[in-house]
Amino acid sequence: MANAKKDSVLESGTHFFNEMAEGMKAQTRQFWLAGLGAYAKAGKDGMEYFKTLVAEGEVLEKQGKELFSEQADNANEKLAELKSRFEGVTGGRFQKVSKTLEQRREEFLGRFGVPSSTEMEKLSAKLDEVSTSLKKA
Repeated sequence: MANAKKDSVLESGTHFFNEMAEGMKAQTRQFWLAGLGAYAKAGKDGMEYFKTLVAEGEVLEKQGKELFSEQADNANEKLAELKSRFEGVTGGRFQKVSKTLEQRREEFLGRFGVPSSTEMEKLSAKLDEVSTSLKKA
């Protein structure tokens, strides 16, 4: 009888352990499937979210460029107006002084082998011609 009781306890313990192991396997599988589902959803929703962010970024970039352009135009208008008023007040002397200073600066830099702005413009034009001819070839 003691053996029968012992076997019964062992069977019930084994049965309990097997049920618990099966429950844990099922739960582990559910967690695994939930993780896969979350990964798939994040990939799908993440790409849609990314596309939404890109679209919103493009809108903001366009608005920023328009605002910057508008402000730059306003600043250029004000600068042109100030320049015109300044030249009117100085009677054109500012342009003469400016040209003289530019000539002296170019002469000074020329002593050190630095090309003048006109020389740089000519060189730039030649480079543009060479670049164009290379693209055609």
